Amino acid sequence: MKQSHPGAMSLRTLLTGLLAIVLAACGGGTTPVTGVQMRPLSAEFTARKAVAYSPYRTAVNAAGLAAEVIPPANIKQDLDLVLAAGFRLIRLFGSDDKVARQTLQVIVDNNMNLRVQLGAFIQGDTFATATDKPAIYAANEESIARVVALANNPAFKPLILAVSIGNETQVDFSGVRTKPETLAGYLRKVRSQIDQPVTTDDNVFAWAAMPVQITDEVDFASIHTYPQLDTFFNPTLFNWRQKDVPEAERAQAMMNAVIAEAKRQYGLARSYLDSKGLGNMPVTVGETGWNVVDPRLPFLAHPVNQKMYLDALAAWADEGRTGAGPKAVFYFEAFDEQWKLGDDGWGLFNKQRQARYAIQAINANNSPAGSATWVYAPGTFLPTSALYFKPAVVKTAITQSNYVIYTDA
Repeated sequence: MKQSHPGAMSLRTLLTGLLAIVLAACGGGTTPVTGVQMRPLSAEFTARKAVAYSPYRTAVNAAGLAAEVIPPANIKQDLDLVLAAGFRLIRLFGSDDKVARQTLQVIVDNNMNLRVQLGAFIQGDTFATATDKPAIYAANEESIARVVALANNPAFKPLILAVSIGNETQVDFSGVRTKPETLAGYLRKVRSQIDQPVTTDDNVFAWAAMPVQITDEVDFASIHTYPQLDTFFNPTLFNWRQKDVPEAERAQAMMNAVIAEAKRQYGLARSYLDSKGLGNMPVTVGETGWNVVDPRLPFLAHPVNQKMYLDALAAWADEGRTGAGPKAVFYFEAFDEQWKLGDDGWGLFNKQRQARYAIQAINANNSPAGSATWVYAPGTFLPTSALYFKPAVVKTAITQSNYVIYTDA
């Protein structure tokens, strides 16, 4: 800030500086290319503990989702458990009647202290054929029309604090890969019709290189980071094994390395946005979680490690609310989703709605929590039960040349 008289500052200059500090903390300002006024995230949004929610229980594959009936009583039971676990902000991934509208209606009907980041599912057009594109675009238009209607519904509008258009549409491994100009058009259209802040949820590495036509159409960035799963797809991405640490301390060292990697990945998106003149744009973590039963992750997937990660995320979220870091962290996810088959097991509650070790201490006596029936998932665990990396033991080579093979016959 250039001043004509060092040490002297006009009231207008002081107020401008203070405003900049406030905007940097909660969002606001204008985008550098189009000059769009960014909408800040509300204090209510950033103050609430957040989790991703889906109510499906019986579907065992993607095709079964359409057939599953979801009674409002099931949603009520789920949301009671979510509240009992301390969560006050949920992320919904779509705008359909069966899940989104029903969930919002249950919240209203039961006067629940819950708020929502509402989503709109977007089908990809990057690899679609010319024949398929008309149907894809029609479905997408219906999806965003529904999200606009819900966001403007007088009964639901106070609950919906933010809206996300598309889920992982830009990352290179996406199954719904969408052209940036297509997504930008959807974002612009929705944003012109609602009052809530708008974003798109995507992998952190997509956000760390997001095209300007998208960054100029959103009010905040919502990133996905999964350092646990990254150890499978890229085992050398970071030093998660911590082999040089004594075994008695290795589990904690490994989990420290994992949360440090999540923070590093957040920093990639933050630095990229800053470099594009978007220093005032808030960054939230729209998804991050810990799988407890994944055979791909033999040294990591465990209920105690899940608790360690959840606790570390809570501390990080507290830091982000008042200083540097994400302005919200949505844990993925509230309940297991068996229809995802090999990618199931992320829930803080299993499919039977039993609380896993990560959150059992919230209701330590296993007694009812409010109107929720709190039941523990099977298994007894201690903090010392956490998994950690153990190098393979190389045994003495076999030298004999003849063998006797026995059979039951």
